[in-house]
Amino acid sequence: MAAGAALALLLTAQVAAAAPTKVTYAKGKTEYLPNAAKHTKDGQIAAKAPWKALKKGAKLAEGAAVRTAADARLELKLGDGSRIRVDEKTTLALSQARMKGKQRTVSVRVWVGRLWAKVAKRMSGGSKFEVQTDNAVAGVRGTSFTVVANTDLSSLVKVYTGTVGVKKNENPYRRRARTQVAGPSRIDKKQWEEVIATAMKQVKVTALGEIAPAEDFTDAGADLQWAMWNQERDEAIQ
Repeated sequence: MAAGAALALLLTAQVAAAAPTKVTYAKGKTEYLPNAAKHTKDGQIAAKAPWKALKKGAKLAEGAAVRTAADARLELKLGDGSRIRVDEKTTLALSQARMKGKQRTVSVRVWVGRLWAKVAKRMSGGSKFEVQTDNAVAGVRGTSFTVVANTDLSSLVKVYTGTVGVKKNENPYRRRARTQVAGPSRIDKKQWEEVIATAMKQVKVTALGEIAPAEDFTDAGADLQWAMWNQERDEAIQ
């Protein structure tokens, strides 16, 4: 499956012991793949990888991948209390999930689809929490946000609370889309290095890793339903 666009939540950390991740909600057909890296080549999971059924209450080890079918959803609880919710038709891997006191190292790799992250506020200055798709990096603190990795390799970050910094991610496996490029224009260097988005702002990243300035957004339709469902679950765990 081709990757979308990469986003990572920046906060650097010392690696501690791997902590299990628990499935706290599962609806529809949901599956997992232990040790996803073993079945991944050139940034893609093998078509014949041995996926297994995933149910509520299951525990996932670091390195496992999960995927959801149409009309399916998952909620994962990390060792520090952070939550990752997975929308339908989404594939992602828990590349790292390590905790030690208030310090954590979390890295989630999204191939395609949509996730919501509710990052626990308990976090030391040496911590890292990142969500990657294919070509961007987003850094957060105590934030609720959603990440969308599209099949056309573009991506979208929507911030609901807190602050996110989005920058380009140099992924060696990123498939470069062939598109006609517009004529030269004057672009502030900061736009290419990092774009800061606050609450109710979104940042779009093209398939080529070009990052647009943060802009206001208003959810509607399926996006609004997704946001409301996640916000209700966020409020329930506070």
